[in-house]
Parts: sequence; C-alpha cells; structure tokens
Amino acid sequence: MAPAPAQAPNKTVLYLLGAVVLLLVVVIAVVVVKGQSATPTNAAGTAVGASVTPTATSMPGVGSSNAAAFDAATATKVPAGTTPENFVKQYYQAILDKKWDVAFKMQPATSQQGGTVDGFKQTQTGYGMTTFKVVSSKAAGTDTTVEVEQNLGANGTWGVLWTFVKNGNDWVVKSRAVSMK
Repeated sequence: MAPAPAQAPNKTVLYLLGAVVLLLVVVIAVVVVKGQSATPTNAAGTAVGASVTPTATSMPGVGSSNAAAFDAATATKVPAGTTPENFVKQYYQAILDKKWDVAFKMQPATSQQGGTVDGFKQTQTGYGMTTFKVVSSKAAGTDTTVEVEQNLGANGTWGVLWTFVKNGNDWVVKSRAVSMK
C-alpha cells in the first residue's frame, strides 16, 4: 500500500502570513524614518513647522544646503520686490514648468556647488513632483522661513523648510531642509 500524499499547505494561510510580514516591515520602516527626523529651529531657537532634516544627498544636481558655512555675500539672492514666499512658489513652479535652468539657479548657493542643470533635471524628474503648496511663511526679525509640502506622487509627500535672511536690503536664501512626511 502506497503512503498517502502530503497535503499542500493552505494557500489562504500563506497569503495572510505574507501580508502580516509585509505590514510588519512597513511599520518598522516608518518607525525608523520618523525616529530620524529632527525639529528645525529659527534664529530664536523656537521650533518651526514639520520635522525636517537638512538636505544631504549624493544625487546629481542637488547638493546639501548645509555643505559649507553660510556666506550671505555669495548666497542666492531673492529678486528685489519678491517676497521669500513668492520666491519659493516661483522655484517650485519652475520645476513643474520644466524650467530647469531657472529652478537650479534659485537653490541655495551651496546646493548649486558641484551640480549641473542636467543633473538637477534628472533628480527632479526622478522625484516626480505633481503639486506643491506653501504651508506657512513666518518672519522673525531678519529671518523668514517658508514651509512647503511637495506631492511626489508614488514617492510620497515631502516637507521642505526654506530659511531666508536679510542681507542689507536684500533677502538671500540661507538653507533648504527636506524631510519625508
């Protein structure tokens, strides 16, 4: 007499087990990402907006805005008559309009160092921004911060905190800090 064939495992149980494992991996990833976020402060040391970390990337065309000491004399200038908030809106609109050279030159000066317009274009195209909105714009003395949310489609929603400082009569871009929301 031949032995009875082994029973195949219940497929439903296997699918449920796979879903639980996947859910666990996602929860762990979210906890790790949230745990690495930092709360930025303005010049007065007060917490500002959403959790963000400084832009630090080796992606082409986008350098860290904190890679070197800030120098107001060489910083990216906001055109006369333009507010920091409008400057930020123009930056993201230039990206949506695929005006890569315009947007590249609007980044913090240290973000432009070592980058190229073509590298910037490749990076921004990879991000896939579909929309943006200004969440807040706050002035504190000679500093202004503008907080933005970017919808990057399949890449999620990202927060960006731009910091501007007065240099004489001009606003200049001090930094840009990015975080995944």
